[in-house]
Amino acid sequence: MITRDAVGGLAAIGLGACYLYFASQMRASSLADSFGPQGMPLVYGWLMLGLGVVLVLQWLVATSRSSSETRQAAHADAWRGQGRKILRAGGLFGLAAAYLPIVQTLGYLPSMALLTFAVALYLGAPLTWRPVAIGIGGAIVLWLIFVQLLGVPMPRGILSAFGL
Repeated sequence: MITRDAVGGLAAIGLGACYLYFASQMRASSLADSFGPQGMPLVYGWLMLGLGVVLVLQWLVATSRSSSETRQAAHADAWRGQGRKILRAGGLFGLAAAYLPIVQTLGYLPSMALLTFAVALYLGAPLTWRPVAIGIGGAIVLWLIFVQLLGVPMPRGILSAFGL
């Protein structure tokens, strides 16, 4: 019986192998340090691949040590309620997908505030002042970090009229 550990492990192995392939194709510039632009992507790829192997090995060991009845019970328990969880994750993906066209029009700061507020409500936060404050405060903090501190240009949208 295939469990979530097996599926997750096999997926991690596949993604890690793809990540390693594409990371190894990156060209190093003459300005690169000894670690190079491939350094962190290769580390991430190897970590993902290794963790996938660990999950698959854990599944194989657990499967070989358990009886047929135990494996069937574990299989039923492992997959119970997964459809609802996948739909819930799909809802979060939908919110993130809706953010992309909105950020170009509204700009980073208001779009991030709306996204944070919407995610909080989607995850069950009550409609009070707190999710609003967290959305606004979180957007300001992220904007300060990325735009002001790190100098990453973000879409300005309607805020360009205010010079932000």
